[in-house]
Amino acid sequence: MAECIVCKGEYTPGSLCPRCRADNRPWERWQQNRPEERGELEGLEAFMRPHLYLPLAITIFAFFCSLLGIAIVWDGIRPGFRLLAVILIVGGCLLVTYANYEARHSIREQMLLAPLRRGWLAALNTPRRQAIIIPALTILLAFLLVAGMVSSRLLRELLCWLVFDPGYCKEDPGGFRERVTEALPLILMLCSGGFLVSFTYSSSLLLAMRYAKEMNRALPRPLFTDDNRLADVVRKAVEDILGRTGGMVVHMIGTRTTSGSTVQQPTWHEEQATPAPGTGAIWSEPPTAASG
Repeated sequence: MAECIVCKGEYTPGSLCPRCRADNRPWERWQQNRPEERGELEGLEAFMRPHLYLPLAITIFAFFCSLLGIAIVWDGIRPGFRLLAVILIVGGCLLVTYANYEARHSIREQMLLAPLRRGWLAALNTPRRQAIIIPALTILLAFLLVAGMVSSRLLRELLCWLVFDPGYCKEDPGGFRERVTEALPLILMLCSGGFLVSFTYSSSLLLAMRYAKEMNRALPRPLFTDDNRLADVVRKAVEDILGRTGGMVVHMIGTRTTSGSTVQQPTWHEEQATPAPGTGAIWSEPPTAASG
């Protein structure tokens, strides 16, 4: 069994989806012809190819920047933290690239849902804006970190105890310029790591958005974008739950007023739908209206 591209239900390849009646032949051809759908390294390589492997280029650049940091720039930081920074920076770049590759189908759904969302918080949660917001937040956090490191005495003492080499910190750091110079290796480590990982995230997210646009041009849209198909799927599901697989008809036959209330409540009559003679269309003659 395969998964329908429209409703995520199971269907037999080569036939219509029994749940939503969608034609999945374009989706089957897409899976056969697009190397991105093959997974593993081959799919990831094809995913990055349209932007000249930009996420991979940033990852390689991050690796060499980390080696330079270990050798020169991060001088004064404990060796264990330097090695941990290299692992987190390079691993983070690889992780966000692969995460966006695996989420390319859900990113497509988020893009289609974006016009339906309301409110500023929902607008900020769209993939297009995330590609801009994540690097911007990284820059903001970097400035807040620098401000905290040069203004908080408690934070400085904690960093000198845990992060910096013994004897690196001075007893009296002096003014603002001296404090920034003292914390510069850690500032460069955190800022470079945050910037490189966030830029890798944005570049891979833009690739996922590009891939989603190609899917929208070639494939059927998801179920929530088609009101008629969605209503039909919901109706069938309700009929199955209620045991009305042949359909049902509901008539309002009158109204009644409950004791102690002036509000009139409708009275309903439900019956099994039957096909019209000679047509196969569902019909039912409503009963005589009554009032109570």
